[in-house]
Amino acid sequence: MKKSLMFLCTISILFLCACTGGKKVKSTPTPTPTEIPTVTLTALPTATKIIPSATPTIVPTETATPTITPTPRPYIENPINGINLGPYLYDDPNMGATVSESDLQALIERIEPYTYWIRTYGTENGLENAGAIAHGLGLNTAIGAWLSSDLAANESQMNSLIEMAENGDVDLAIIGNETLLRGDLTERELMIYINWFKQAVPYVEVTTSDVWSEIEKYPDLIEAVDVVAVNAYPYWDNVTIDNASSAIEDWYLEALNTVNSISPDKEIIIAETGWPSCGKNGDPASAAAYFNSFTSFAQTLDIRFFWFEAYDEQWKVENEGEAGACWGLWDGEGNMKPGMEDTFAGMFDESNADPKLLITHIPPLDDSFADLEGIALHVNPDDYRVVVYIYVPDAGGWWIKPTLDYPYTEIDAYGYWSTAIFTGGIDDQATKIAAFLVPYDYEPPAALGWSSLPQALYSTAVSEVEVNR
Repeated sequence: MKKSLMFLCTISILFLCACTGGKKVKSTPTPTPTEIPTVTLTALPTATKIIPSATPTIVPTETATPTITPTPRPYIENPINGINLGPYLYDDPNMGATVSESDLQALIERIEPYTYWIRTYGTENGLENAGAIAHGLGLNTAIGAWLSSDLAANESQMNSLIEMAENGDVDLAIIGNETLLRGDLTERELMIYINWFKQAVPYVEVTTSDVWSEIEKYPDLIEAVDVVAVNAYPYWDNVTIDNASSAIEDWYLEALNTVNSISPDKEIIIAETGWPSCGKNGDPASAAAYFNSFTSFAQTLDIRFFWFEAYDEQWKVENEGEAGACWGLWDGEGNMKPGMEDTFAGMFDESNADPKLLITHIPPLDDSFADLEGIALHVNPDDYRVVVYIYVPDAGGWWIKPTLDYPYTEIDAYGYWSTAIFTGGIDDQATKIAAFLVPYDYEPPAALGWSSLPQALYSTAVSEVEVNR
């Protein structure tokens, strides 16, 4: 009862602060138990959409989880970063289904050799055991509190999440999943829950996950979270399987630039992505192909991600159609789907995507000793090199780097490249940087204070990128 009263009090005070100061919410003092005023739930405006799982009259029933036959632990050459785990394979958790501790243990044991992290989507109805089970198997945990417009249910989820975190069972807390997309909470309301967790367990990283079209609207939210967690689905954006990987690559680079402009060097993790093995535009071959190409991209750039999802969940057909039931790497009986094993073996198909040049680190204005860093995708490093120019307004314009005598930047076997761009004079005043991916034997223009770069350079390059500093 004290936790509930303190929560209601904290929400009221934080909400009033949010109305007057926005980002000052997190510094609002929380009253002690002896100072608890009388408050009501009307202090926090609610959205109109109600999630069935939040209805208190539902009586939990144990989900009909099939027995997962134990098998010897396999050696996996290429475990992936993370897998999203929904343990309700047949029964709808929105109708009160639960999962037993023994069934949850078996489900996590099956996927443990294939991943370093698991992510869950609630803290009750059996999922309160997920963190301890996963840690016992040597996995890291991203534990989610499921938030809706039901304040009482949200409070229960948050209390359980905080208890799990205090017990050491949470490595990353995810406060809500697509609550902004559904309209269940406003940004200000969501921030109240995030700040509540930060105050209760300040030593555990915290974020929320949502689609990029929602997250990019809220720079204060991007600043508030420890990592930016995005659900990204070329499938739901009606992108064809042939273009899916290039689409998510393009999105990631754009999102990274946006996030860095708001909160420099903040990490973006892809909290959900996947492809169904059935339904409209879904089949086993497409699911395996996207898993293979996306994993190759993410691992090359060292992007943390969570694949959606571990097992097929049949109950999702009602809300998402046929495709909703077949997003798993494993089917409902615990059998891995065809084609997925190649990715776990580290066997990647040769990419047919166009060459792409990326800048992954731009030296800040206050660091004139750091190198410019990047990566070249979808090329043979033996066939290409990078040419870099910086634009210094007070020195006439564009200058080739690192030196006029050797104006090339080599690409290593993994596609990475780096070069010094501050080599003397007033180079540290550069306001723009341009990099070009060119054939190995190309002779680049020797720009020394040019007002512009020649069109022939752009025509020759198979990819280029320009950034402001």
